[in-house]
Order: sequence, then structure tokens, then C-alpha cells
Amino acid sequence: MNERVIGDMGPTNWSTLTRMPVKAYHYELDTCFREGLSECQEAFGDQREEVLHRSALMLVKPDGMATGKLRVILDFLNDHGFDVVGAEMFHFNRHTGRELWRHQHTLATLDRLAVNDIVLQAGPSLMLLLRSHGGHAVPATVHLSSLKGKADISQQAADSLRSLLKRPNRLCSMIHCADEPADLVRELNLLMDPAPRRRLLGRLAAGVPSQADTDLLDRVLHSGEFGGVTLDRAAAARRIDELVRERAAERPDLAKPAGRILAWLDAAERGELLPWREFAQVLAVLELKLDVWDLAMLGASHIQEDEPGAIKVIGNPAPDSWLT
Repeated sequence: MNERVIGDMGPTNWSTLTRMPVKAYHYELDTCFREGLSECQEAFGDQREEVLHRSALMLVKPDGMATGKLRVILDFLNDHGFDVVGAEMFHFNRHTGRELWRHQHTLATLDRLAVNDIVLQAGPSLMLLLRSHGGHAVPATVHLSSLKGKADISQQAADSLRSLLKRPNRLCSMIHCADEPADLVRELNLLMDPAPRRRLLGRLAAGVPSQADTDLLDRVLHSGEFGGVTLDRAAAARRIDELVRERAAERPDLAKPAGRILAWLDAAERGELLPWREFAQVLAVLELKLDVWDLAMLGASHIQEDEPGAIKVIGNPAPDSWLT
């Protein structure tokens, strides 16, 4: 890939940021990447390539927070030579959730986007900035992505992080990792406001966490605010079914929408897919106080996820692309 000029920084050596020409093509026009790279240059100076090579970014998504997976994640990172040097809590909204995966959700169905909104907005997420102290030839982002395991549950290695986290389905994936240095640059800028962004860039530059980072991790691990949720599809469907039946008994005028929901739930138990957006609209008519994770599990387990024949604009880096 040729060097390209980003902002006022002069030629950018894309080969240190990504080995995917399609990603370079889209990111050189991406506002979050452009601003993020400028901020990295300001924070790291002539050490930018080295710092980014040794740094990685992981998100503990709301499902990972709610099910108390941070200890498993930290133990895995430590066992594989990664130190946490920065941590920040944040909340996804509809726009950040769509923008983060804008180049991958080109194959997603609208039902998948709707369910993904539920999962991502169900609670707080935790960003972890990491420093690798291993002598890997590939960037830390690339190495961590190889360790986390494949998205397809049936293809995951038993010792991968995704396997250890025991995620229940594809949409409730617990974690996300930046795939390459270019993704770290873009995602940090996209998800963090200026003040925490500057703080986290400082932590990457220093290579050690602050007391605030340590305190936040301790809070997540030991305060009792996080964990306690079990993602059980069958139990979720049963609880929703019971609430719908109770509402129908209390409100005969809602018998018709309740009946439609119960019919859809029965069909889902037989293995049929839910027409999620229509299902959610009818369910809202009943005005039930549903547990958000029950709703998320039902949707994540019973929808068509990808549009037939659709492709990602930007896929995953080829495993050996960084070895040459």
C-alpha cells in the first residue's frame, strides 16, 4: 500500500496500521480515524508506530459486564502477556453501536441491527487499553485478535477467550477487540469523548495504569454492581410467555396481541425464526415490564442474522498478512 497524507501529518505509512487495502481506502476518509491518528501523533510523537504496535484495545460489552466476566478476561490477558494500562466505562447509544461496525453490518439483517441495539444498550461497557510485553512480530492488536477465537461458536478453539467466556450465541459475544492498529486508532476516537480519550492516550504512552484505572477494575470486580445475570434462552422465553399470559388474563382487550405473541413464541420453540421488528412492535402494545436480558436472549436466539448473499465491506485481516 502506498503512503497517503492524513491531515497535516505528512505521508502515513499504512503498512504499520493495516495490511488490508480496502480498510486503508475507507479509513483515510473516516473522520474518527483521521482525528484519532492525529491525536496519536500528538500523544506519542516519533514513538507512534512503536506504541501502536505494542498496544491493543478490548471492549467488555454489556453482556460481559452483566454476567461478571471481567475476572476471566483479566486472567486470560495476563496469561498471554497483556497488561491493562487504561480502563474507562462508557455507554453505547444507537449511533455509536451502528458506527463501530458500519463496515461489517453491511451484511446484517434489520432484525439483527434491532436486537444488537438491545444488547449494546442494556448496560455499561468497559474499554480496556492493553500493552503487550511479549516479543511478537505482529502488532498486539493482531495477536490478541488471534487469541480471542472465531466468531462461529462451532469453530472456536477450546482455549480461546470466546470459548472460555461461554457466550450463548453470536450476538451476545461478551467482548470485542480491535483487529489491527488502525482499528484501535479509530475505535478509541469513536467511543471516547475528548477528555477520557486524552487520558487513555496518556496511559498508552506511559505503559502503566493510573490509580483511577486500578480503582475502576476493582469496582467492577468486587462492588457487586456487575454479574449475577445468567443468559438462558429457554428460561427467558418461559418468563416472557408467563408475563404475556398474565397480561392477557388481566386485560381481555389485549387478548389479540397477546395471542399473536404466544403463537410466535410457540413457533420459536419449534425452531422457526421470529419476525423480530414486528414481534417487538406487538409486544410493546402489552406494556410489560420485561427483563432486558430476557428480551435480548430471545431476539439473539431466534432471528435471521445475515442477509443472503450480502458481504462485509471490510472483513477480517488474513491471518498471515502481518507475517510478510
